[in-house]
Amino acid sequence: MPCTSDCDRAAAPVRAAVLLPAGRSRVWQERAALALAGLPGVACDVVRVRAARREDDAQWRRWAGSHPELQELRVDDENDAAALADAAGAWDAVIDLAGIADPGPWRARSRFGVWQPLDAQGLHLAAPYAVHASIVSGGGGELALVRDGATAVETMRYYADPHYPRALGRAYLGLLYLLAAGLLELAHGGEPAADAFAPQAPRPRWRRAVAGLRGRWRSQLRRWRSQWLSESWMIGVVDAPIERMLEGRFAERIRWLGGRDAQQYRADPFGLPGEDRLLYCETYDYRDGVGRLELLRLDADDTVAQAHPAGPQRPGHVSYPYVFEHAGRAYAIPETAQRRCCELYEIDAHGQWRFVATLLEDVAAADASLFVWEGRFWLAYTDLSWGAFDNLCLSYADDLHGPWRRHARHPVKLDHRSSRPAGTPFVHDGALYRPAQDCTGGYGQAVALNRVRLCTPQRYREDVVAHCRPDPRGRNPHGLHTVSAWGGRTLVDGKRYVFNLRELGRKLRRRYEAAQPVGV
Repeated sequence: MPCTSDCDRAAAPVRAAVLLPAGRSRVWQERAALALAGLPGVACDVVRVRAARREDDAQWRRWAGSHPELQELRVDDENDAAALADAAGAWDAVIDLAGIADPGPWRARSRFGVWQPLDAQGLHLAAPYAVHASIVSGGGGELALVRDGATAVETMRYYADPHYPRALGRAYLGLLYLLAAGLLELAHGGEPAADAFAPQAPRPRWRRAVAGLRGRWRSQLRRWRSQWLSESWMIGVVDAPIERMLEGRFAERIRWLGGRDAQQYRADPFGLPGEDRLLYCETYDYRDGVGRLELLRLDADDTVAQAHPAGPQRPGHVSYPYVFEHAGRAYAIPETAQRRCCELYEIDAHGQWRFVATLLEDVAAADASLFVWEGRFWLAYTDLSWGAFDNLCLSYADDLHGPWRRHARHPVKLDHRSSRPAGTPFVHDGALYRPAQDCTGGYGQAVALNRVRLCTPQRYREDVVAHCRPDPRGRNPHGLHTVSAWGGRTLVDGKRYVFNLRELGRKLRRRYEAAQPVGV
């Protein structure tokens, strides 16, 4: 069943002024203005203004000359902003994409002030070396839509290659999300967020150059690790309910199941409701690089006594068998993002999976996790078309079988530190909590626990309140990316980077084949 976008009430009309450079503009600025013009319930007036003069250097000019988003376009000269303002009345927001020198005069013409895309150092996105400091640090890019220089209306943080020229384009794509999220919040009756924005001190030129070299070195280290090492995941169990994650020191209680295997690893564990010895997981085969589902039976001391193939027996990678109970029946939603669909199965008393419905079509949904909140079914997932682990998307339905509708904001969140689902959402003391992956420096580093503040078909807000990080002295010190409720216990998984000849051979063959000319 296709997933459609729907809102319970029509959006109120929002009028915004979009400030663009006069005479010469860049591709990303014009593209952003065109995207805003297509937003439902938003009317935009384009105002051509004189942008502030900004110092650049030969390095920046070389990068700008080769980057497609930084190509310059000839555009109209300045137009009469006062006449536009008089015709429109006060705008709801003035969006400064040009990088004007003095936003002060524009504030009087806007109900919610002047919004500017600024990086963590307070640099406007139109300035040379914007988002440079956060990208080369290795912690990912960071960009905020800042109101009147003081409060963040929306913020995005995204995973980025620490090599700055390769990662810059993601900031321009993320800008479209920031602008749409901020304006749609107004259109659906919300108020702009008022989180304080405190820019960091800008770096002098010599420190920026040194940081850039460090970023290139970090980029190369990541590449070497990806080429020569392999992830080895392992399933563990904690003898405590999932809400104990809120207390900290959770990783120290993990008991790991079994040893390390040179042919495969197991990850993404989910227990069968009502059973304390049966669980489902992904089993990844190093030889072909494909994940498949297994049913594991544990014995009395929590060692794996039996393992059987499970789930839909279809070609392609299958993982993250999200298992849950509804109306006394067991269901599962396995990840089949490679097939661009999200399917619901019922698990019978004999462990057989019966197809029930397609929840999402033509969507590469990763780690789809279902929960019920305020009378609706919700499906949280990462849309791989937006990125591998830095976005959160939501769909909702009044009935488990559908129809499913896409949230008005898509995605609802861009933050590689706390977006991609990582297990079972749960309710504790009346509040809803959602586990998510923390991918600050790479995939599956830790689990962030979000407290959901607002969840409606039009609006969504959550805050990180706790983390579950791997034990640096434990058996799996390099990552942790699933925590799933299993009655009074919790299932987890953890990883260590290892040298695996089987997967290394497969990687080398794949690189060799990719390097061959077409037709050879």
